[in-house]
Amino acid sequence: MELRTLRYYLAVCETGSMSRAAERLHVTQPTLSRQISDLERELGCVLLVRHSRSVEPTEEGLHLMSRAADIVSLADLTEGEYRERGKVVAGDIRISCGESSGIAPIASAARAFRMRYPQVRFCLHSGNADYVIERLERGLDDFAVLFSYPGIDRYEHLRLPHTDAWGVYLPADDPLAAKDVVSPEDLEGLPLIASEQALETDELTAWFGGSLARAGIAVTYTLGYNASVFVREGAGYMLGLDALIPTGSSTGLVFRPLWPPIVAHIDFAWRRGQKLSNAASMFLDDFRATL
Repeated sequence: MELRTLRYYLAVCETGSMSRAAERLHVTQPTLSRQISDLERELGCVLLVRHSRSVEPTEEGLHLMSRAADIVSLADLTEGEYRERGKVVAGDIRISCGESSGIAPIASAARAFRMRYPQVRFCLHSGNADYVIERLERGLDDFAVLFSYPGIDRYEHLRLPHTDAWGVYLPADDPLAAKDVVSPEDLEGLPLIASEQALETDELTAWFGGSLARAGIAVTYTLGYNASVFVREGAGYMLGLDALIPTGSSTGLVFRPLWPPIVAHIDFAWRRGQKLSNAASMFLDDFRATL
């Protein structure tokens, strides 16, 4: 497989059309169609279902789309690293992270870094812990932001000064909203909405008496916004970190911290022995100095 062909295939999948992809790539449609057909013959499977004016990937095509995106991303990253050697500080600094206001020090450091090196771009990839770790291990991202991650000692890391408090998001007119804090007894028998990462959090499991999985989990989530819609619709009480989603009169939601309190530590991590790009290495040095 050639890298160019994979780029062609991704363009077709993203646009859903041979003609639109050809326009984007500045090639003729017959040339593009021939390249995709050659790729299918090479792999021995059908990658696209052809309709009269559109295409869509098959199951095999979806798998290739995911792999091709990783391959192209790594190729671009590697090319950028070699381009920037001996030149001005430029290129992408890639960070995968969960959602938290605790990343503010990283954002502040990024702003200061770009004031000095405006040709640097920061690329954020948001997801749960599994997503973040996978991207870091594959080398798709330079850094990862992890929250009380049990395996943090596997990585080089800097601990951020901010901590996030665990609590419950619930409707403002719910009787439980009258309390300042929420205890395990308050949540007994209630439908809970918890992140998949929370189900593996030792501190939260201990807070519930040893088994969060048996605590009445009605819904699981990976990122918070969609879970907050379930809260507003009365589907359950959302366990999450403070400032994960907006609260207040305009949202109809409130946040109440857990009692006894649980806090999540935030670490800025990278792989041991990882060869960072010039821009990423310089940013790490600057960020370390600010902490």
